[in-house]
Amino acid sequence: MVMQTMQIRLTPGLIEEVKKLVNRGIYPNTSECVRDAVRRLITGAGGKIEVPEAVEVVKKIKKEVKEQFQKPKGTTDFYPEEMSVRNNIFSKLRQTASRFGFNEIETPAFESLDLLTKKSGEEILGQIFTLEEKGDEKFGLRFDLTVPITRMFMEKQKELPKPVKWYGLSRMWRYERPQAGRLREFYQLSVELFGCEKADADAEVINLAVSCLKSLGLTSEDFYVKVNNRKLLQGLLLGIAKKNQLEDLIRIIDKSKKITDKEFKDSLKGIGVDYKEVNKILKCKTLEDAGKLKLNKMAKEGLEELKEVMNMLDNKFIEFDISIARGLAYYTGTVFEIYDKEEKFRAIAGGGRYDKLVELYGGAKTAATGFGMGYSTLTLLLKEKDLLPEPDTGVDYFVVMIGDVKEKALDIIVDLRKKYSVDYDLSSRNMKNQLKYADSVDAKKVIFIGEEELKSGMLTVKDMKTGKQEKVSVDIL
Repeated sequence: MVMQTMQIRLTPGLIEEVKKLVNRGIYPNTSECVRDAVRRLITGAGGKIEVPEAVEVVKKIKKEVKEQFQKPKGTTDFYPEEMSVRNNIFSKLRQTASRFGFNEIETPAFESLDLLTKKSGEEILGQIFTLEEKGDEKFGLRFDLTVPITRMFMEKQKELPKPVKWYGLSRMWRYERPQAGRLREFYQLSVELFGCEKADADAEVINLAVSCLKSLGLTSEDFYVKVNNRKLLQGLLLGIAKKNQLEDLIRIIDKSKKITDKEFKDSLKGIGVDYKEVNKILKCKTLEDAGKLKLNKMAKEGLEELKEVMNMLDNKFIEFDISIARGLAYYTGTVFEIYDKEEKFRAIAGGGRYDKLVELYGGAKTAATGFGMGYSTLTLLLKEKDLLPEPDTGVDYFVVMIGDVKEKALDIIVDLRKKYSVDYDLSSRNMKNQLKYADSVDAKKVIFIGEEELKSGMLTVKDMKTGKQEKVSVDIL
């Protein structure tokens, strides 16, 4: 028997506790103490430990070992069934984006830290999974796709025909506390449109987001889009606050629905802004309400932009919400967030216009707009509405071999695999167990191949769902 080893890492504090047990003669060495704990964890066997300190140490070792063999917090394992569902949803998102004239791109999983932190500042550093520093290079895993896609655009900015319509559908990473709809490793559809300053571009990305959700079976009864304009909001706020208060004020407004009224008032008081004045603005429920407020030049411009955009949207899905600000400071115009109708979950998608981002990274001034749609929250809503696609992991045909026909059966399998997904029993089990296995892996149909079938050229095909059997010519298959 070949012995196998595995590496186990214990915290320094626990190692010191183990050494104390060894020094007292309770265990002959540290390795035996760890082995004893692992044996108890895996087999449940082992006599009673008489020394209380040893009981506690063994418990701690078992806990640390168990944690080492669990998936990292905030990540998802995709077994074949989950992969089938994900691939189905991704396929529909890709098809919808393609129908709107967007082309798929991909970027590296990691970028330079300077690039990743430039748009959001040093505060984002705490959320970035940083890689081990090699020489003078500092890298981190991407936390969104807008930044790397913008970098890609800049590299070919002059030669690309405008507007540029790109999307990415891939995984990203953020180091933060996992919760429903927010993971540390997550998948997101990121849609970016560069080089068009007209309202048509904003309407295009919002209509695409709506169409993506409709393609998955969701309707206006299930979700809605909250739309606003940063110029409108900022213009109104500059009438009641100073410019140096604006960033903090917008951040507070952006989270106003996630905190209590008292917390909201206290936050405003903390930056020296009058709650009543802010509340007058937030009471606006329609564009007409906003138009009745005292509007400066910026606010008027934002209001007109928003009217133009909303004229190109399906109003069944759209609601004006002046509190939508989007926390990221680079948004410059129309902004939006998509929620389930009951707002039971986090935002399904969010985005808007960011006309200064390319310039911020050193490129030529370029109008840009886009959105991100998270897979995690999206699937929570689809599950709630019973709209998750059924997993499809079964092969088209499973070949059951009867008798000594393997050589010729494999020739048939090779031909069938040119058109279909085909599997057979690699373990050479009897017919009953072959059928049992075919059923367990959800094969759609079973083909029986024996001496009789090979002589006649007619194969017996059984539909595993209906149980119906028929004879089919090898040539037809």
